[in-house]
Amino acid sequence: MFGSQILEVVIGIIFVYWLLSLISSSLNEIISRIFSMRARDLERGIRNLLEDPDGTELAKKFYDHSLIRGLKRKGKNPSYIPSRTFALALMDIITPADFKGGLKKFEEIKDIVAKIQVDKLKEAMLPLINKAEFRLNKVYENVEDWFNDAMESVSSWYKQKTQLIVILLALIISVAFNADTLMITNNFYEDAALRASVAAIAEEAIRQPISLESEPSLEKIKQYQEELLEVQLPLGWYETPKGIGDWVMKVLGLLLTTVAVSLGAPFWFDLLNKFVSLRPTGKKDKT
Repeated sequence: MFGSQILEVVIGIIFVYWLLSLISSSLNEIISRIFSMRARDLERGIRNLLEDPDGTELAKKFYDHSLIRGLKRKGKNPSYIPSRTFALALMDIITPADFKGGLKKFEEIKDIVAKIQVDKLKEAMLPLINKAEFRLNKVYENVEDWFNDAMESVSSWYKQKTQLIVILLALIISVAFNADTLMITNNFYEDAALRASVAAIAEEAIRQPISLESEPSLEKIKQYQEELLEVQLPLGWYETPKGIGDWVMKVLGLLLTTVAVSLGAPFWFDLLNKFVSLRPTGKKDKT
């Protein structure tokens, strides 16, 4: 049936996009870990929050605090700090407990914060204390909320930075695999056995979702790559375009794949799941 043929073409293209997106996500995660991108952005955000851009004063004391040191791995700053831990560490630095007198009282904390030498930090923290209405627990909750609000900006920085990396990786992967959308679509349309085989692989894939958190998942990606090679999906530079017109179409096809891959694996997995559910089980187009 014509409808079944088109459906399998679409499933095949989406599956290729999803697989390439997984490879891109995996490489992006490796890059992020190597360069400690999350930890660097978090530290930058905390320095801004504590009005210590050089990280030599309050920010340094913060990262040297025992609560924060406990989150470090192999001497590297943490990539995630719970808001409660932030509040406890910061308040302990600014208003340390007196071992003889015990914890500071609300008025004592307010007086100490009012004497902070860094004006912008003082201006940020005093409203948090005033808003607590003499409730000490509320002070800590307000500091947590302050931290969480700041972390939204940090998340935005990270997403912007990684999005640029993802686009670059998508381009590199598309070119490296010669994943030309126009060429792949044409091959699926003309080869019934190919599109039926890839559709079957796609059905298997959605039954066993991949998470990049574990090593076996990377092995699964490699398995799907090998299966696509076995069914002779034309991924690779087996021949190069011969004329200007062919090169124009090749560049267009690669750019289409780049844009698609940059949308991310979750997007394509959800779409793949929807289209595979429309495909009659066990019915393969042989025309």
